[in-house]
Amino acid sequence: MKDIGARRLIKQLSVLSVAFIAVPALLAGCGLGKDNGVVYFRFANSPTALSLVRIADELGYWEHAGVKPKYVGPATAVPAVQLLDQNKIDIATGMFNGDIDGKVKDFKFTAIASSMLDLPNEPHMAYFTKAGSDVTKNNLKALEGRTVGISATNSCVDLVIKQYLKNNGVDLSKVKFLQLKEELIPPAIEKGEVDLGVFHPPLVGVLLSKPDKFTEAFTSFDDWGPQGGQAPYVASNAWLQKNPAAAREFVGIIAKTANWANAHPRESSEIAGKTTGYPVEQTTNWHYAPNALLDKASLQLWWDLVRDVGEPLPGSEKLKPENIATNAFNPYAKSADLLESQDQNTTILEAEQNSKVLETDLVHIAGAEK
Repeated sequence: MKDIGARRLIKQLSVLSVAFIAVPALLAGCGLGKDNGVVYFRFANSPTALSLVRIADELGYWEHAGVKPKYVGPATAVPAVQLLDQNKIDIATGMFNGDIDGKVKDFKFTAIASSMLDLPNEPHMAYFTKAGSDVTKNNLKALEGRTVGISATNSCVDLVIKQYLKNNGVDLSKVKFLQLKEELIPPAIEKGEVDLGVFHPPLVGVLLSKPDKFTEAFTSFDDWGPQGGQAPYVASNAWLQKNPAAAREFVGIIAKTANWANAHPRESSEIAGKTTGYPVEQTTNWHYAPNALLDKASLQLWWDLVRDVGEPLPGSEKLKPENIATNAFNPYAKSADLLESQDQNTTILEAEQNSKVLETDLVHIAGAEK
């Protein structure tokens, strides 16, 4: 596997050779079927976002698979779960609060594979100040009357920092939250326009490499611990019903890629940098849930987070993780049921634990294994 990774690390970025479908074309939409026996899935892709789908591409995992990605541009004004429901895309990934909202709106999709978790040295997010700032983990009240830079609202970069500040006695009404593209936040910090910025990998590593300009004040691990960070892979129910075997193979490849990335943090960070355009020697990557298995605990925290500092949609309180997510398509799952927590998922599984798609109430699959 190391040899495969090494070869792929020197390969030119294949994603850039794929015709990038603009938003209007994406919204026009068209179904993808089989091509020489291969099932394609339209994947909502952002060129500067990390993705196990793209890491798998660099490792060559899709080359001889019976399922392959077709990258399409993200329509940022339209939620990915809505595009799934409208048959504009087939698979996407995003923060779970968006999935909760989508289910309230009765969009037809299902979460089928886990994504990142949170570790002290591989956090989902990190929070940076200008070097020498008095804003520190132990002096968060200093943010009152100042500005926090975030790249989106009602998302992880917005909700998690607000909950952390609130839990530490900061009056959120006295903090200005300024929305900027993530790559524009560092220069804003340098100019003094932003006092604290919220960042994801791979940009976290870039900022860590410049201690004369930026200081990491704390990370998202300080707030939600190891269970945080989930942005599960979700697929349209129509695609799952039409291509259950391909969906199972997709989840298996995501699991294989996650396990490889966890075992090779430096190499996966280099791939992250190459696929997103940041300097490979400076970038960092996420830590991923082993075996791509989904659990209740890392999904349930989103209800608490949105209720605490967000704007939950009426009806969301009636939903549970098992109303949205399943392990039915995971070849490393012993049942379709969600794990209670990732504490039950600490061993890398080499052998498949089932022979075909498992039965689930979320998606009817003919011939599913009970």
